[in-house]
Amino acid sequence: MANQLTTTGDGLALQVTKPARSAGLVEEDADGDTRHRAAVVAYGFDDLILVLDRDTDRVPMADRAELVALAATETESIHRGIDTRIQHSGHGYRVQVPTTGTGFQAGDGLPCHAAPGFLVMAPLDAGVGTRHLLETRRTQALDTEAGRNSDG
Repeated sequence: MANQLTTTGDGLALQVTKPARSAGLVEEDADGDTRHRAAVVAYGFDDLILVLDRDTDRVPMADRAELVALAATETESIHRGIDTRIQHSGHGYRVQVPTTGTGFQAGDGLPCHAAPGFLVMAPLDAGVGTRHLLETRRTQALDTEAGRNSDG
């Protein structure tokens, strides 16, 4: 079942504990204590929200631009983007999301999918190519890693 958007002091947020761990946006030690929570940028589109690590060593700016352009093309829209960070929430993590123009509101269930340094949030019935966005990011991450290995 998808987590629901909740109202916070700064707008709306989505619980993203498992996807954030999977995407490497949080790092925890062996005891489960948080060692790192990523600064991220979240972009809103019609029926879609993207969250990307702001660390350009993890998600290069060219990769971010490609993903945003792909999402804008897929949705034929682009709305607000916000700088935020992965936040503690209870025993897990959440992220603030831009909702202006996206059609999302508090209480909406929003599935979240992960790739390295990247989260894609879209309703199950959305016509957005979520899989295409995830595959693009996974390929980018592999290319970035291959480039690092050939430089070193």
